[in-house]
Amino acid sequence: MAWQVAIVVDAQTSLHDIQVLLGQMPVWALDTPERRTVIRQLNAEAPTWDPDPAFTVFTGFCPDDPIAEIVNLIPTVEEHHSHLSTLRFLGIDASDSLTEDLAEVVYQPLSSKNYPGIAFAKPLDRIAEVAEIQLDANNWQSSDDFYKAFFAAVGAPSWQGHNFDALNDSIATGNINEIEVPYRISIRNACSMNNDVVAFLQMLASLIRRLQSDGCPIGLVVEQA
Repeated sequence: MAWQVAIVVDAQTSLHDIQVLLGQMPVWALDTPERRTVIRQLNAEAPTWDPDPAFTVFTGFCPDDPIAEIVNLIPTVEEHHSHLSTLRFLGIDASDSLTEDLAEVVYQPLSSKNYPGIAFAKPLDRIAEVAEIQLDANNWQSSDDFYKAFFAAVGAPSWQGHNFDALNDSIATGNINEIEVPYRISIRNACSMNNDVVAFLQMLASLIRRLQSDGCPIGLVVEQA
C-alpha cells in the first residue's frame, strides 16, 4: 500500500511526467481525453499499489479553483489509500492559501525536493493507525542482529539484503513486506549495546530523519531500558 500519492490538477502535465511518477507512487490526475485513453496501458505498466490501481483520473468540479479541487478530492483519495500520509501536487504553485487550507485537514508543507511536486504530509502523531515495531536490543552484537530482528518483525522476504539500500527500499519503496509504514520502530534495552551497534543506530537514525523529511510516515524510539 502506498504512503504517498501524487495529484495532478492541471491538463498540461505530460503523460511522460505521469509515467515517471507512477514508478514511485499512485497518481490521481485531472481527467482529459488523452489521459482517459491510456488508463489501462499505464495501469498495466506501473507497479501494483493494492488494492487500488496506480493511475486514476478524476472529474474536475472546480476548474477555476485548484485549491478547492484538491481539498474536495482529499477525502476520496484517503478512502482509497488507507496508509496515505503524504500528498504531492502537480499543476499548482505553492501559496499561503494552499498551506492554510491543507492545514485544516492536518497536512503540513514539506521542503524536501527528492520527489516531483509540492509536498504536504501528516505528522506521524496525527495518523489514525500507526503500527509499533518493537525490537529488543538485548544481546545485539552487530548491525546484522538489528536487520534480522527488524525484517522478521515486518515480515520481510528471505532475500532482503542487510544494508541501508535494502532498508531504504524496504521502508520507503514498499510493496515488499507484510507490514508497511506507517509505523514506529521502538528499540528497548539499548543500554546493553556495544559501540558498534550504537554507531549503527546513529546511522539508522540519520536514515529515518531523511525518510521523514520526504514525508515517509516512520518514527524511531530508542529506550535505554
